[in-house]
Amino acid sequence: DSLGLDVDADSTVTSLSVANITPVSIASGSSLSGGITVSAGSLKLNETGTLASTIAMSGGVLDADESSTVSGALSHTADITIDVADNKTLTYSGTAISLGANTLTLSGGGSLVSGGLTLNNADSKLLLNSITLDNVSTSANSLGIDVDNNSTITSLSVANITPVSIATGKTLSGAITVSAGSLKLNETGTLASTIAMSGGILDADETSTVSGALTQSGDIAIDVADNKTLTYSGTAISLGANTLTLIGGGTLSNTNALVLNDANSLLSLSGILVIGDVDGTTASNSGKGIQVTSSATLGDYDLSAVSYLSLAANQTLAGQLNLQTNGELKTSGDGQY
Repeated sequence: DSLGLDVDADSTVTSLSVANITPVSIASGSSLSGGITVSAGSLKLNETGTLASTIAMSGGVLDADESSTVSGALSHTADITIDVADNKTLTYSGTAISLGANTLTLSGGGSLVSGGLTLNNADSKLLLNSITLDNVSTSANSLGIDVDNNSTITSLSVANITPVSIATGKTLSGAITVSAGSLKLNETGTLASTIAMSGGILDADETSTVSGALTQSGDIAIDVADNKTLTYSGTAISLGANTLTLIGGGTLSNTNALVLNDANSLLSLSGILVIGDVDGTTASNSGKGIQVTSSATLGDYDLSAVSYLSLAANQTLAGQLNLQTNGELKTSGDGQY
């Protein structure tokens, strides 16, 4: 461990090898170029200048104690950490970082402007411990995102199987888009992000909470594991001209209603308990409305339009039907309401 390098004007170190705690203090408006390898210890950015060197990490920590910029390409071949101090911002403008078969830990309480991190391997894992991060996307099924302390991902794009494990009492905020794959909630914390789904599955394997607004623009599924409860306290979910499939055997506790607001809205139920309301507000086309393929239970079904209910043989739908003005329920199938 040492007092490190102090860069007072533009300079180059062709090869800098770091294996201990090594401050690199680059004066504002100045830059350090060259090549850096980090195998252990930490590379500590203590001033506001630009680190233009390439950085190859096989371990250790990139530690930003002041708002600063890294413009050289960062690559890693093992588990590493980027630590950004509280109220500071590290701006990375090098080539995009793909995690590979490694864990990238982000910590410190500050903000990382990364330009986009990609989970691209079955063993890719992003561990968040109090950080604000700009952009994450997926290109492969992965170990996903582990949230150990309150954090934010401004934009998370999910197109593969992606666990999001939020520790008890902690939250993940920001915005999530799901186009395919699944967003798997594996711990009991709170997902406070907005969720825009054009496809894929919201998969609750543990009792957990979603407090951000969920919207759908395609056919989607919510899967709640047997004996688990997903509490959804966001705004009402309007199905539009899409199918919402509820599966898994657990309980969906929705504070606001599921709304069938289009002639092609279809709510498909397969062995789930829905505690909150379902509102049928628009006349359904034949074959739309509610479909029961495995016995399920609804809260209040408030129906103010003509709608259809299809019940598979030997299956039942329980719950309170409230027929309001213009409400009409047309049933089919060999099951029982």
